[in-house]
Amino acid sequence: MAITLVVETGAGLSNANSYLSVADADTYHEEHSGSTDWSGAGTADKERALITATQYLDIKYSGRWKGVKGSSTQALAWPRTGVYDAEGYSVASDLVPPQIEDACAELALKILEGDILLDDIDEPGDIASESVKVGPIEDSTTYLGSKSQVKKYPLVEGLIKPLLDANDTLMSRG
Repeated sequence: MAITLVVETGAGLSNANSYLSVADADTYHEEHSGSTDWSGAGTADKERALITATQYLDIKYSGRWKGVKGSSTQALAWPRTGVYDAEGYSVASDLVPPQIEDACAELALKILEGDILLDDIDEPGDIASESVKVGPIEDSTTYLGSKSQVKKYPLVEGLIKPLLDANDTLMSRG
């Protein structure tokens, strides 16, 4: 079954499923990552990756974005109204911010590299004890339950942090 990539234009489309076009993602990766995983992938694989990356952003950060959706009928979390960046400048309500587009491109690459962003994981365990020794190097951690399996994407989190509610503590959430 063929997929149809519908890129959000800033109009609050009711059928959008991606924050970024394949052509724009190609340009992003040419300029930033130079990844052969991206450049060597087929268009359909890139489209699926972009759709999944968009879905991840909307699910992972739901309720944490600044402002409100521009329309109750729009399919995605962006565009939004009432959003100000970290320096207090208004973010246009008729576009998807470049940080969201860049985050989408980065996550889409992770998907093509085999990362399953929305994979089921077990609940992480709490740390029962830790020990550190400097020479010769030693590190020991004991968990109650299992080690945390929550994936972190520091570049993505850094890109979108200015667009998250100031009360949100990004690093404390999985």
